[in-house]
Amino acid sequence: MDRRSFGKEGDGTATAGGGFVGRGEQTRRLRRALRDGPALAVMRADAGTGVSRLLDEVLGEAEFAEWTHLRGTCRADAAPSPLAPVCEALATLPYRPGVLEQPLPPVTGVLALLVPELADRLPEPPAGAADPDVRCGLSPRAVAALLAALGDTVLVVEDVHRADPGTLALLHRLLDAMPPRLRLVVTEDAAPGQPVFGVGLPTRTRVEEIGVQPWTCEETEEFVRRWLHTHRLHRVAELHDLVVLVQQLTGGFPGAVEALLHAAEEGLAARQESGARAPVDIRAARSAGAATARDGGGTGTTRGGGPAAADSMLAAVREAGVPPRLRRDFALRHGRLDEDALRVADAAAVLDRAVPPPLLAEVADVAPERAEAAVDACVRHAVLRADGPHPAFRSPLDRRAALERIPGPRLARLSLRAARALHRGGEGPLPLTDLARLYGAAGRVRESLRCLVAAADRAAAAGDYATATSLYTRAVTEDPRAEGRVRTAAKLARTAQLARAGAEVVAAVRRVLDEDAPPPRLRGDIRLQLSVVLRNQSGGALDSLNEVARAIPDLEASDPQTAARAMAVAAIPSIKGWPVDRHLHWLDRIEALTGHVTDPVARAAIAANRATALMLLGDDRAWAAAESLRGPAGDAMEAAHHTRGWTNLAHAATALGYDTRARAFLRRAADGLADTSSPYLEGLTQTAELVLAWHEGSWQGLHATADHTARLYGEIPDLTAEAMLVRGLTALHVLGDVPRARRDLVEAARITRYDTGVILTASAAATARVHLEAGRPGQACEAVEETLHRLERTGGWVWAGEVAPTAVEALHGSGQTARAQRLVADFAEGVEHRDAPAARAALTVCRALLAEADDRPEAAIGLLTEAETRWRELGRPFDAARAAETRGRCLLDRRGEAAADVIQDVVEAYRELGARWDVARCQRLLRRHDIVTTHRRGRLGYGDQLSPREREVAHLVVQGRANRDIAESLVLSTRTVEHHVARIMRKLNVASRNDIALAGHGDT
Repeated sequence: MDRRSFGKEGDGTATAGGGFVGRGEQTRRLRRALRDGPALAVMRADAGTGVSRLLDEVLGEAEFAEWTHLRGTCRADAAPSPLAPVCEALATLPYRPGVLEQPLPPVTGVLALLVPELADRLPEPPAGAADPDVRCGLSPRAVAALLAALGDTVLVVEDVHRADPGTLALLHRLLDAMPPRLRLVVTEDAAPGQPVFGVGLPTRTRVEEIGVQPWTCEETEEFVRRWLHTHRLHRVAELHDLVVLVQQLTGGFPGAVEALLHAAEEGLAARQESGARAPVDIRAARSAGAATARDGGGTGTTRGGGPAAADSMLAAVREAGVPPRLRRDFALRHGRLDEDALRVADAAAVLDRAVPPPLLAEVADVAPERAEAAVDACVRHAVLRADGPHPAFRSPLDRRAALERIPGPRLARLSLRAARALHRGGEGPLPLTDLARLYGAAGRVRESLRCLVAAADRAAAAGDYATATSLYTRAVTEDPRAEGRVRTAAKLARTAQLARAGAEVVAAVRRVLDEDAPPPRLRGDIRLQLSVVLRNQSGGALDSLNEVARAIPDLEASDPQTAARAMAVAAIPSIKGWPVDRHLHWLDRIEALTGHVTDPVARAAIAANRATALMLLGDDRAWAAAESLRGPAGDAMEAAHHTRGWTNLAHAATALGYDTRARAFLRRAADGLADTSSPYLEGLTQTAELVLAWHEGSWQGLHATADHTARLYGEIPDLTAEAMLVRGLTALHVLGDVPRARRDLVEAARITRYDTGVILTASAAATARVHLEAGRPGQACEAVEETLHRLERTGGWVWAGEVAPTAVEALHGSGQTARAQRLVADFAEGVEHRDAPAARAALTVCRALLAEADDRPEAAIGLLTEAETRWRELGRPFDAARAAETRGRCLLDRRGEAAADVIQDVVEAYRELGARWDVARCQRLLRRHDIVTTHRRGRLGYGDQLSPREREVAHLVVQGRANRDIAESLVLSTRTVEHHVARIMRKLNVASRNDIALAGHGDT
C-alpha cells in the first residue's frame, strides 16, 4: 500500500531533520509482536511522546512492507460516529494485486454502507442492512471476515482511550477470535484517569504492552545533533548548553523538541532576512568577564564553550517563546477543560512550582471539594502531569503557553493571591525567589525586592554563590532607589568573587559607582570587590590592579581593616601587571595593618592573598603564611577563602617546582570544596590538576581531560586559557598535531587575563620549539619576544623557567648570542634570592646552552647532567628527558655513534611518557648523524602496502594538511614528506592527494 505519515501534529519523534531517535527496546518488542502471529500490541504513552512516529518506522521496514496497513484514530468528538476509527482505517484499503480479488463472504457487504470507498469491491449488502440495528449487529462479523480475507494485516487504532462503545465492542470481539494473520495495535494515553484498553477482558490473544517515555537527555542530544547537521546549522558554540536548554524547555517530548528547533531556526532566518543584528548570545555577553579567585575568589557565568556567534542557535532557542505549533496543541488540550479545571491550570501556571492540591485550590479559588476533580481533569487531558505527589506542567513550554492565555489584570490578581498563599501555607522554608517573582508580577515592587535580596542572602549564607550573584544582580538592576542599589551592589560585588560573574555583574556595579554616589567607605569597598571581578574581564590585570589602587585611599581614611584587604589584593602579581617591586610594597604595607584586622572573613581573605602572593614571588615566607590557613573556619565565606588559598597555592607551588606540596594543597582544597558551592573554585582546582599532571608526566588521557575542562569553563578566560595550554601541549607532544597545538597555544596566550606566569611563558616556549625544530630560529625569537618583554618589565623572573631555555636557543640560533647572555644574567639575578627550584633548574639548562654556544661542550655536558638530576628530584620526567636530550646532542657532536645510547635512552623515556613528537625529533637527530636503528629481524619490506610511516602521512594528507604541516607534526623535512606522498600515490594508483581518501586510507 502507499506509505504515508500517520503522525499527528506535535506527536512524533521528529519526522524531519533529526531522524528516528532512541526507542530501541520499544521497536524490538513491537517487531516481535508483529512477527509472532495474531497478537495485540498496546502502546501506552503520554501525548506527544512519539508513538505515531515509532509505528511509522516499524511498519515502514522492508519486513512489513508487503503487508496491508490499516490505520484509524479515535477523535475527541462530543458525539463520535459508531465505528468511526475502523471505518477510517478501512477507507485506506489499497488497490493492488491480490487484495480483495477473492470472493468475500456476503456479510462483508454491510460495510459498503459504512465505508463507501469500498462499495465497488464488496458484495451487495445483505437484506435488511439498511436498518441501523441490523447493520450494527452485522458490522463486527463483517469487519472480522474482511480482515481475515486480507492476509497479513496490521490494524492500528490510535487513541483508543477515546473510542466509542461500538469500536470497543468490535475490538473486543476481534480479540476473542482473532483472524490468524491479523495483528492489532492500539495506542492509548498513559495519563492517570484514562480508560485502559482490555482490562479484565478474557482473551486468547497474546498481548504485548509497550510503554513509551519522553526522550532522555542523551536521546535529545542525539536528535539535536542530527537536526543541526541536516539544517546546516554548524555555528553552535556549545552543543551541551543547547541540549540542556532544549531538554529543560520541552521535557523531552519529541514533537516539542522539533517544534522548538524549527521556531528558533525561523527566528534566525527572519533576523537575517530583515538585516537586523541578532541579539547577542547571553553566554557571549557574559564571556567578557568572570572573576578570578587568585586574589579573593573567582567568578564566571553559565557553563559554555566560549562566545557564540550573534545569530547563535542557543540564543534563538532562548528567544523562541512558545512555538505556534505547540501553542495550538496546548490550546486543544486546554480547551477540553471545564471551568474549575481552567482555574486550576491558571493557578499552576502562575505558581510555577509543584504545590499540594489544597494550596493550588486556594490560589485557583476553587472549592476544596471540587479541587480534586479539577486536578484530575487537568491530568486526564494532558495539561498537567502527576509524576510526583503534586501536579505540575509537563514542560516549561506548556506552562508558558498557559500563562500567555491569562489576561494581564487577572494575572496580577492571581500572582498576589499566590504570593499570600505561599506565605501562609507553603511547605518548608519560604520560597523567596518565587515570592519575588509573584510580587513583581502583582506590581508590588518593594515586596518583590525585599524577597529577592533575602533569597540572595540565604543563598550566600549557604555557600551557593552562583545563585546569590544572579539574584543580587537582578535586585540592583530592578531597584528604583539609589540607596537600595548601593546596599545591594556591595553585597553583589563581594559575593560575585566566589561565583561565575559576567559582564552584567560588572555593568550593574559600575552603574552604582558612576551614578549613585556611594559614601567613601562603601565606594572603596565596592571598588575593592569589583577589582577582583575584573581580573577576568577584557581589561585584565592592569584594569583590576588600577581599580584596587583607586579603592585604597577611600578605605584607608574610613576602614583600615578593609584597606588591608585591598592591599592584599594589590599584592597578587601577574606577568601582565605591575613590576613585582610594587607588589612587594603592598605586602610590606599589609604587615603594618594586620593588627587592625579583627573580622574573621577579612583575616581569611588577607591570609589567603598574602600566602598566594608570597608563593608566586618565590618568597620563602610563603610556607609559614600557608600554614596560617589551617585554622578552623567560622562560616561558609571564611571557609571559601581558605579553599581559595589552598587552590591558588597549588598553582603557585607547581609554578615554582614544588609538585608534591602542590598535591597536598589540592587535597586540602578538595576538602574545602566539599562544604561549599563555588563553580570558579572547582574550575580552578581542575586546571591546577591539569598543569600538575602535565609536569608530573601523567599524560594518559590528559588531552581529553583538558579539552573537557576548556569547554566546561569556556566563559572564564583564565581557566579556559590554562586548560587550552595543557590541551595544546598534549596536542603537540602526545598527538604530534602541530597545527592544532599552535592554535591552542596562541589562543591560550590571547585570552588569559591575569596570568601569574604560567600561560604566556609555556605557550611562547612551545610555539618557539616548533619553529626551532622546523629550522626557523627567527620566528622562534618572535614567538618569545612579548613574553621576554613582560618578564623584563615586571621583573618576574621566577616565572621564566618555562621560556628561558628555549629563548636562549632561539636567540643564539638567530645570531643574538649577546642578548641571550644578557637574558641569562637577568634571569640569574632575578632568582638569586628566590625559593624557585624549577627556575633554578631551568637556569642551569640556560647556562649549559650558553656553554655549548661558546664551544665549551664539557662544561655544557656537566651542567646538563646537573639539570637532569635537578629535574628528576623535582619529579619532572619530561623536563629531565629534555635536558638529557640536549646532553645527548652535545655528546653526538663530540663522540658520534658512540653516544647513540644516550639518545636511545631518551627515546625510551619519551615513549614511556607518550611523547610522540619528541620521539620523532630524537630519531631525526640520530638520522642527521647517520645513525640508523633497525628492528632485530631487519628492515621489513612492504611491497605495494603502505608502511607505518606512509600510513601516518596518508592520514594527515586526508585531513587536508599541507606538506609543511605534516613535516612539523612528524618531525621530518618537507622534502621527505614529498617523497612519502609520491610513494603513497604510486602504491594506491591515484592521481591526486584528494584521491587518497577515496582509496580508503582516511584512518590510521
